[in-house]
Amino acid sequence: MDGAKALLTLFALGISLVWILVPFAIFAVRNLLRDVLVEQRRTNELLEHIGGYRIPKPQPEPTVWRAP
Repeated sequence: MDGAKALLTLFALGISLVWILVPFAIFAVRNLLRDVLVEQRRTNELLEHIGGYRIPKPQPEPTVWRAP
């Protein structure tokens, strides 16, 4: 019984540690993703400036064919 109680205590401590640390990880990733998005927009602007006429225009989304 003591082994099971010790194992349960270790499991509870591990879960509480994860519960405390996960929000910090989420906020850190969110800030990194924001930085990546800024850099991607900057890259797109540079590419348009360098040779925007070579970048093809986006095609319209395909639609399902329906019988008339």
